[in-house]
Order: sequence, then structure tokens, then C-alpha cells
Amino acid sequence: MRRVRVAVGPNPYAVLIGRGALSHLELGRSLKGVSSGIIVSSREVMRLHGAALLTAVTKAGLDRPRIVLLRDREGAKTVLEWERTLRAMAKARLDRSSVVIAFGGGSLGDAAGFAAATYMRGVRFIQIPTTLLAMVDSSVGGKTGINIKEGKNLVGSFHQPSLVLADLRFLRTLPARELQSGVYEILKCGLLRSSGLLGLVERTTGLRRATEVELAEAIAEAVRIKARIVERDEREAGERVLLNLGHTLGHALEAATSYGRFTHGEAVGYGMDFVADLGQRLGLTPESAARRIRNAIRAVGPRTPLRAGMAAGVRRAVMSDKKRGGAGIREILLAGPQSPVVRRMEARALAAEAGEWVRRKSTGRP
Repeated sequence: MRRVRVAVGPNPYAVLIGRGALSHLELGRSLKGVSSGIIVSSREVMRLHGAALLTAVTKAGLDRPRIVLLRDREGAKTVLEWERTLRAMAKARLDRSSVVIAFGGGSLGDAAGFAAATYMRGVRFIQIPTTLLAMVDSSVGGKTGINIKEGKNLVGSFHQPSLVLADLRFLRTLPARELQSGVYEILKCGLLRSSGLLGLVERTTGLRRATEVELAEAIAEAVRIKARIVERDEREAGERVLLNLGHTLGHALEAATSYGRFTHGEAVGYGMDFVADLGQRLGLTPESAARRIRNAIRAVGPRTPLRAGMAAGVRRAVMSDKKRGGAGIREILLAGPQSPVVRRMEARALAAEAGEWVRRKSTGRP
């Protein structure tokens, strides 16, 4: 079992990674003194893994928690689902000694965490991610939120979990596309901070040939990278913005396709591709470095293709990016692997670059 400590604010917490993490004694310690609780999950996740979760929380001392089932994927992150979760919490008479357990993928964790952050101005919550993407990304760092029509994660709060349990057993039921989605975020961490992690992704063909030991270490290293950045900058006033590598175009692609065409990881993969091309065009990224970045992205596997008709929607979505400040957006570029650069770019110019890149790539042009 690998343990990563996240020392944010007055209440540091542990991320446990490995087969059997769900049954770790840490769950019982985290639930000590809890008066009541609610599990926020989805129908499919509970069908696959609900029995194991209920056995674990009952053994840990949480008796008969209420269960709220949200819609799948980004459908969980709506104002209506948020209100429905809050009302279920109120009907269950949760109080400030209660706990919310987020059990599912990243979108569900974002939604459950935002409900926990806003109910009675904040109650404890535990993250039990069931997808690779959630294990290495949204379950750690305390970003919670929901979407509105104008953009992704425009409504949210920083609210740290009290425990994260990343049990590798859950990954056995994931389709290949969902596993691949998580690898893009692992690759992002390697490009930002770890030559060893980047090399592992390259050497194992996007982790498809990785052993379980290598996969567990890749998850732990990605979590460590994110934890150290979050510890220094919880609220994205500085260094934490680096974790948005690939996310300007990535979020724009998701918004432009109503969150239905791409997984988050696929969209970020395209976003990192865009950054490599943009950095090279601006004279920041050497051709050899850009080529290595592109090759590492392609090693992860095939992605849902782009379409030229997405370009206009991408331009509009970039203009609503949450990193925007005034007329500028902080875009994360790469001078090379492990050499990120934050460059403030004029929003309209970046939106035009992103839209043109999507149009060009959709037609197979370099």
C-alpha cells in the first residue's frame, strides 16, 4: 500500500493507493466520531462495487448511510443535481459531524465535494475514486464544483477531503477508453515535474504494458506531484496554475461538444498537443521537445477525432475560461519536458489560435 500525505491547511490527509485500499484501517479512523453519513454515487458504480463499499463502511462503523445516486459523468455536475443532493442531505438530517462519501469517477467526486462544501458551510467528505482519472486528478487537491452552460467548473469551492482511498481493484471493471483517459493526466504530471514518470509512460506504451506495481507507482507519483504543488498553493494564486497544462483547449473542447463527445483525459490530451504546437510556433518549444511531447501523447492511444465544426464553439469557450483575468489568459506552455512556462496571452488571440488549430487538425493538416 502506497501512502501520500497531503499537508494542506490545518487538516492534512492521506491518499492510500493499492489493491485493498477500501478495507484499510484508515477508513475506520476517519469515520471515528461521525454521527451519520451519506454516500453519493451513480447507479452503475453501485451496481459494480456497492456491496464492497457498504461492507467496508459498515465494518468501519458507519451504519446504514443514505445513498444518493447522481447521473453519470458531467451529468452529475449540474445545478439541479447539486440541489437534489443538498435536499437529500437535509432529509437525512446530516449535521456538522456527518460525512459525505464520494464514490465514483471524477465528475461525481466534484459534485459530491461541492455539496459537502456548501451544506452547512462545509462538512467532512471522503473521496473513494473508482476511475484512474479520478485517482490521479480530481480526488486530490480540494477542487470541487459544477458546470453551467457558460463553462466548465465556473461554480465551485476549495474543500479538501479528509481521506482518499484509491483501490486498484476498481480499475478491473473500467473499459480501455476510461483507463486511457486517466493516463493523459498521469502524462501531464510527467511533463510538468517527473522525467521518471514520463519515461515510464513512454516505455510501457502509455502504461498499457505496465505491471500492477508500475501502475501503482505511476498513480502515487502523479499524486505526489499534485500534492506538493497544492501544499504550496492551495487556491491557485501561483504555482497551482501549472496543473492546468492542456486544460484551456481541453475544457473548451468539452464545453463545445456539450460534454458528450470526449472524456476529460482525451480533451486534455488534445490540449497538450495544442500546447506543443503553439509553443513551437512561438519559438519557446524546440522542435525536438515538441516531437517528444507529441509522441508521448500518441503512445497513450487513439482518441475520438476532432471535427472542423467544433472550432467556433472552442473559440467561444476559451473566452469564458476560468483562468481568464481581464483580457488575458494564463496559458501553460512547455519549453520542454519538466520545463513549464506560464505565459499570459491575450484571450481573443488564444481563442483564435485554439479554434484554428482544431479546424486544421480535424482536416489532417499539420
